[in-house]
Amino acid sequence: MTADSDAFKAASAISGLTPEAVQYLVAVARGEGFYGLGWGNPSPKTIADSATLGIDPRAGVGSNNWGAVQGSGNAGSFPHVDYHKDNTAYLGTFRKYATSSDGASDMARILLKPNVLAALSAGDLHAAVLAQHANHYFELAPEKYYSAVVKNYQALLHNLAWPNLLMMTPNPLAPEVPAAPLPLSSGFLSSEWGPPSSGVLSESALEAHADNYLKGTPYEQA
Repeated sequence: MTADSDAFKAASAISGLTPEAVQYLVAVARGEGFYGLGWGNPSPKTIADSATLGIDPRAGVGSNNWGAVQGSGNAGSFPHVDYHKDNTAYLGTFRKYATSSDGASDMARILLKPNVLAALSAGDLHAAVLAQHANHYFELAPEKYYSAVVKNYQALLHNLAWPNLLMMTPNPLAPEVPAAPLPLSSGFLSSEWGPPSSGVLSESALEAHADNYLKGTPYEQA
């Protein structure tokens, strides 16, 4: 079994999900941290900030936390560094789940809101991403997030021989990604995912941050 097939098995076991919803859950989870398997590969910044806070930067290993969900899960919790909007580190508490299936179920609960499910029932991958953005699941420009979801969906179509249930044609009426540089603040814009900056990020640097964030691959400074 591979990580992709294990994740698909866990998602398929969630009661009440349509095949389209299962595919979307797995595609999003693949980009949001590779099904909770990314906790064992902290970036140098995470390691340094964790040392300052006095915590283990790899405490999330085995947590089955698919979506970096904060709080306490059915197997307790674990400490991990997180960041405020000004990029200052703080001690966060993240959910730990007894099984990967439990982590998948909780992510499904958070991700698959009615508007997302409506888009999926129509087989519209792009509309699902726009609905996910409207629900404040992510702050990244929707078209960039959509591009990453498409890449992961295509990889899953290939790796798992899925039937193609979701259309991957962008909506021409969707807002364009702004070309102007954006301010460095938090989330995917933090130095966790790309070179640190005290000013603004160029479009190319922004794309590098976003690519690392959506792949769940923290930036490692050379």
